[in-house]
Amino acid sequence: MEDLQSVLADLNLTVSSVPEKGRSLFATKDFYPGEVIISQEPYVFVPNNNSVKKRCERCLTTSFKKCSRCQVVSYCGTSCQKSDWKFHRLECEVLSRLDDNKRKYVTPSIRLMVKLYLQRKLQNEKIIPSTVMDNYNLVEALMSRILL
Repeated sequence: MEDLQSVLADLNLTVSSVPEKGRSLFATKDFYPGEVIISQEPYVFVPNNNSVKKRCERCLTTSFKKCSRCQVVSYCGTSCQKSDWKFHRLECEVLSRLDDNKRKYVTPSIRLMVKLYLQRKLQNEKIIPSTVMDNYNLVEALMSRILL
């Protein structure tokens, strides 16, 4: 968490834990209205392709082609498909083994959990890079909102 604090300090931000609320982001200077404070890509995401319009797995634009092997994931074109291949090839291998009947039960929530696992695996194996602001430790440190 120290490395994260030093990166955030350069952005005039800090992370602290607040009782009953968990990890919170605080500004260490005044920002102007409309000023971008921080911009971060999500650790993982899955388009909700249960809706009428299918979305590209990579850029989320309306897509037209399903992966020819797994028939679950969609892309807008070959450039998005190629840039996602390091990641999707593992998911594709699993999805393509399912018969058509089982494949229709693969919900976005299930895919999100699989992608969380794969992202962590690929970063641990140094196949894809991990940074201070893009690693599983930050996901793991999130406070559960499940009330007991």
